[in-house]
Amino acid sequence: MADSDPAPGTNTLVKAPSLSPEKRGTCLSMLDVVPRQRLDVLRISYSSSPEELVEEWRETHGDLPGRMGIVVVGDGAGLTRASDEDLPDSVFVTTANPNDVTGLGMRLNNYLTDLEPETQLAVCFDSLTELLQFTDIQSAFKFLHMFAGQLREVDAVGHFHLDPDAHEAQTISRLKPVFDDAVTCS
Repeated sequence: MADSDPAPGTNTLVKAPSLSPEKRGTCLSMLDVVPRQRLDVLRISYSSSPEELVEEWRETHGDLPGRMGIVVVGDGAGLTRASDEDLPDSVFVTTANPNDVTGLGMRLNNYLTDLEPETQLAVCFDSLTELLQFTDIQSAFKFLHMFAGQLREVDAVGHFHLDPDAHEAQTISRLKPVFDDAVTCS
């Protein structure tokens, strides 16, 4: 891990326009924190299919990490999900209802309880902008505070995407205390 990379137990707010190429590059580099066999990646996505996330990883990094979890938040409409047979055995997929933050938290907690002792967990939450379309700021803050705390407890490296152009400054300010650091991409 480079000196500029987040340390284990760190949660970073990544402020970038939703379709920014720099957002994608920053995300993928923040997930690649240790050698692949020791890496456990958890991706929470409101808009990408599991196949897209696996393909994106392979295009950027080659070999998949030792374990990859993908939580697809949504009703699945518009996602190009073929079947579990199309994904490697090291990729675990689950879904969550976007209107049920408690259910999402339970799925994430289940993934965290299955961590192997010698692995490094890297987490991408894409995105807070979409989370806030389904829940109010107070509920989002409580959920994020709880989840960020769980990530710190397991020394995960987490980052959370937010499109600053889609929110008032007050909304971003309310969420900032959850995070240890913030990065702005164009």
